[in-house]
Formats: sequence, C-alpha cells, structure tokens
Amino acid sequence: MKRFLLLLPFIFLLGCSLPEISDVIPPVTVVMYPYEGAVISQNVQITVQASDETGLSKVWYYVDGVKKEEKTAAPYTFTLDISGLTKKVNHVIQSAAQDKDGNIGYSPVVNFIVADSPDITPPSVVITNPQGGQVVEGIVNIIAHAEDERSVQKVAFFIDGDSVGATSAYPYMYNWNTEGYSDSTSHTIYAKAFDSGGNSAISPVITVTVYPRTGPAGDTTPPSALFLYPITGTTVQGTIQVSVDLSDNRGVSQAEFYVDGQLTESADNPDSPWIYNWDTSSKADSSAHSLYVKAYDEAGNVGTTGLLIVTVQ
Repeated sequence: MKRFLLLLPFIFLLGCSLPEISDVIPPVTVVMYPYEGAVISQNVQITVQASDETGLSKVWYYVDGVKKEEKTAAPYTFTLDISGLTKKVNHVIQSAAQDKDGNIGYSPVVNFIVADSPDITPPSVVITNPQGGQVVEGIVNIIAHAEDERSVQKVAFFIDGDSVGATSAYPYMYNWNTEGYSDSTSHTIYAKAFDSGGNSAISPVITVTVYPRTGPAGDTTPPSALFLYPITGTTVQGTIQVSVDLSDNRGVSQAEFYVDGQLTESADNPDSPWIYNWDTSSKADSSAHSLYVKAYDEAGNVGTTGLLIVTVQ
C-alpha cells in the first residue's frame, strides 16, 4: 500500500500537461538612419531595423517623445517631417517594436539637429576597396568612404553602370558575387552618395578584372602583397619605413606605393620585404591617410594589399 501511495503523485503528473512558458523577451530594434549627430535640412527617410525570435506585430517611432507612424510589415521606413521642429536645437528619435506576445523593445535614442539653412554642398565619396586594376574573385566587399558637412543619407553602388544596391549604414559596403561574371572580363565600379539635403556625388570610376579561373594555360596567379609595417590605426610622424612582404609564383616584376589613392613610389623587380621611406612632413597634423601597395608579375597579374589607415601626428 505504501508503494502505491508513492506512485500516485507521479501518475497524476503524467496526466497533466505542463503550463506553456510564455515569451517574455522583447524585440530588438535600432534606428539606422538618421545616425547620431546628423544635421538635417529637409524631410528625410527614417530607416529602422527590428527583429524578434517569435515574430513582430508592429514597429513605430518617436520624435522628442511623441509617438508617430507605425507599420506592421517590413521594410520599416518612415518619413521624418521637420516642418514643425525647432531649428538649431537637439531633437531625438527612438524606435519601438512589439512582438506577437505583446513584449515591447526600444532602441537607443538618436540625436539630430535641424539646420537653419538649406544644404547646398554635395557629399564626397570614393571607393576604398577593391582598388582600380585589382584582380578579384568570389565575394568581393565593395567599400565606399563617404563624407558630408551635415550627414550622408545613403550610398548606392553601381557595377558596369547598373545599380546593384544601396545602404544607409556605415561602413558603406556591398557584397558583390563575381561568380556570375565571365572569366578574365573587366568591370567598372563606382558609388553615389546622397546627403540629407538632397545633394549627391559620384565617386571616381575604378576598373577591376574577374579572376581567370578557367581559360588558356599560363600564369594566372596574382602576386601577394602584405603590409608588415605600419599596421592600420598606427600614428606616425616624420619619415617612416613602410615595409611590405611581396611574393609570386614566378616573381614580382613591379611594386607601387599609393597614399590617398595617389601613386607615390614604384620599384622594378623589388626585393621582399620591399622598404620605402615615406616622408610624412607635408601632411597636416592629426590627419588620416590611406595606404596600399600594388604588386605586378610579368604576366600582368595584379595583387593589392588591403587598405591601411594611419594618422600623421
């Protein structure tokens, strides 16, 4: 009898279903544009990202604590009307997202200022990766550097004149899949930047070649080039020794050193490591500069280092 009594609670539990655990985790949301500190001179598009593991029911936003428009489906983009906002003072935007269980998540606030005059100055933009003349393959991260005196709204990317994508998130990047392009073909790339005042600018056009994965026999292997010194983020002054490791299956025939996209030095049949004495005395204090090296072989293949950023003190 005692054993039977001990089994009764266990049998009772088997006959009962456990209560379902409710979702108590709120969604995650962030304001992608405008970005922190933006200066806006006209109505712009607010871009919000939101996600939740159980699904979203709606997303909305606030301006200076006042709830504005909401949407129940992506994309979560809204028009920011600045006509009633005081100029030259700080304003805040915050997004909110609610999931299907009623949990609400809030984004960090984004501060912005409404300008007191129209923005007539266009932004500037340049492709920083890949480099012109580079041989590329697989997935290529096309990276653009864009600046504006007030705020960059978005950057669009173009390949062979066709628009392939745009982003309002920094760093401005597009992942280009080259697998659908014929081997050994050349292609043009440029970026177009837009600011919050409706101005736009186009970067210089670069040309790259899709790596010849197939095709006639011969040397199709590009050289390798790697910075040994300095490393990105380094602060330099005076004359520094730039050191680059160069290699190729048949030998490097030429190397070129670029500063801010301008050819600064070249060498035929360079040794490895290739060392160049770079005089930084003409550069402004606290200014940032981009460095890269191109390496060529006798077959015309080109290899490029990654882009390296240093600050001159």
